[in-house]
Amino acid sequence: MGNKPLQKNRQRGRLPFKIAVIYAVLGASWIFFSDKMAAMISSTPEVLTQIAIIKGWVYVILTALLLYNLVSRGIKELELSREALLRAKEDWERTFDAVPDLIAILDNDYRIVRVNRAMAAKLGVTPEECTGLTCYHAVHGTSEPPSFCPHRQLLVDGVEHTTEVHEDRLGGEFVVSVSPLFDPTGKLIGAVHVARDITERKRAEEERRTLEERLQRAEKMEALGTMAGGVAHDLNNVLGIVVGYSELLFGEVDESSAVSSYVKEIQKGGERAAAIVQDLLTLTRRGVPGRKVLNLNNIIMDCQKSPEFAKVFSYHPNVRIKTDFEADLLNVSGSSVHLGKSFMNLVSNAAEAMINGGTLTIETRNQYLDKPISGYDDIREGDYVLLSVSDTGEGIATADLKRIFEPFYTKKVMGRSGSGLGLAVVWGTVKDHHGYINVASEEGKGTAFTLYFPVTRAELSPEEVAVSASEYMGNGESILVVDDVKEQRNLATTMLARLNYRVSSVSSGEEAVAYVKKHTVDLVVLDMIMDPGMDGLDAYMKILETHPHQRAIIVSGFSETERVTKAQVLGAGAYVKKPYVLEKLGLAVKKELDRPA
Repeated sequence: MGNKPLQKNRQRGRLPFKIAVIYAVLGASWIFFSDKMAAMISSTPEVLTQIAIIKGWVYVILTALLLYNLVSRGIKELELSREALLRAKEDWERTFDAVPDLIAILDNDYRIVRVNRAMAAKLGVTPEECTGLTCYHAVHGTSEPPSFCPHRQLLVDGVEHTTEVHEDRLGGEFVVSVSPLFDPTGKLIGAVHVARDITERKRAEEERRTLEERLQRAEKMEALGTMAGGVAHDLNNVLGIVVGYSELLFGEVDESSAVSSYVKEIQKGGERAAAIVQDLLTLTRRGVPGRKVLNLNNIIMDCQKSPEFAKVFSYHPNVRIKTDFEADLLNVSGSSVHLGKSFMNLVSNAAEAMINGGTLTIETRNQYLDKPISGYDDIREGDYVLLSVSDTGEGIATADLKRIFEPFYTKKVMGRSGSGLGLAVVWGTVKDHHGYINVASEEGKGTAFTLYFPVTRAELSPEEVAVSASEYMGNGESILVVDDVKEQRNLATTMLARLNYRVSSVSSGEEAVAYVKKHTVDLVVLDMIMDPGMDGLDAYMKILETHPHQRAIIVSGFSETERVTKAQVLGAGAYVKKPYVLEKLGLAVKKELDRPA
């Protein structure tokens, strides 16, 4: 379409030539016929002379017309060629400036011959202002070409080169392609530089990679949490026997005997194992049961007074502790056990990171968050309590930093530094408390863990105090224990019998439903997880059909679940976590029995 005007002009240029040819033919015809007419009309010299003169002028005129048309045709062709060249030049310039990539044409001395508008705009100048400048001065602000300059290599081998560079002056990441320019003899006379901005693509790739890593990490933690929950349930059943019967046995033997100390150690060992099981349960991230209003300063100070804290620093005497607590620290809602455990894990890791000694800094403060922190795309804006535990130790390698919260991922010597669940527990605790965690580390300089917990404006919960056994002794009430594990069933039966209750037991939900149809009981102790058959919730719902106001409490080796909550909505009382402890079980039963109907 673009060549139609040019074709029309060429056709117009040929028209005078056609006319001249027609004139020549007509003139030649006239001369031919004039000779014939002259011969016929007269042969006098005068007439012949006049005819010859006329013929001469005709020849002159015809020749002049022909020459005129030939010259006009040449001029027209030159004008058309010049117009075509100008049009081609304009088309090239429009195309050159329309390209969104940054383009620069350089000579062999690194000097800019021409740049397109995109390049000039990126540099903040006009295209004319770039001409004559060296590319390294205009683009990089240097007095010589940088080491990665592809133009330098092109001048050596004369072939195309492509490289990826980060350029702050241009504001991003670029792929730069440099192609050689040759003259007709094949001599290298310069190069064309094309730089494509890939900043957004790189950012998108990084975001995609980050999201994939988070998804993989979340899936891995979910899978490990599921596995940990199942393992914890089975271990709780075993540990329940050890802890429960050692507690019963301890009450039967003389405290002055050697057997008493053995039993006590068995009980302590079982409780320590139960604590590890609780760490596993934390990984399931099924919420924080029994939330209380807490002050983080109080939790930290209690931990500092504990034997575990003293033990950690007995192994690391060269570590100096520095504290900086906010005087009016706001309260949080959560579990003091989980928060204290997380704090101790962070302190222990920090101390172990300072092999040759150093400073461990513990800081708390109130902070308002209104923008995302590292590792999070968005956050819930509001007031938070910040807990920071930092050290001046050896730091964490970049490659390890992304995996430190994975269960059992550790660079420590196994068997000397805990179970490998420390930071996984911290991660689970922060998630359960709807908080955030940030890690900053530099090899050779140290690491800082910063935890953020949302605040609550409620008042502090009253402190728990030990109660006398007389306060949870029964008065001969009837209790039905429902548990599919024989050992657990027998243990609960023994404990409740000791607390002066009349106890019966069954091994399934179906048996429990059948039992209450024939017998009246004051309270049902329901194991939530029973397999196969009915679980605690299903059994309780069936029992309510027969006895709409049946009192019950729920027990489980798992963390609290939605099914536990649903059973409580239907009327069940407290949730008791295995392993069984005489005081906790007794208090839960007593509280439910004393509850007004």
